[in-house]
Amino acid sequence: MFENKFKAELKRLNLKRYDVCEMLQCTMPTLKSRLQNPDSFTIAEVTILSVAGFAISEILEI
Repeated sequence: MFENKFKAELKRLNLKRYDVCEMLQCTMPTLKSRLQNPDSFTIAEVTILSVAGFAISEILEI
């Protein structure tokens, strides 16, 4: 569920996963792991995504 919403946000923002890896300064395997376990995202990473335009409240359902 989380990963599908994340993909929808990537499409809406016209970004690729590699772009997100650059923003978060992480590797693709790390991003994939984070998407499989969203609780592993740090507050700093969530903030970076939010500033980049991701609708965090919709993705995390808060």
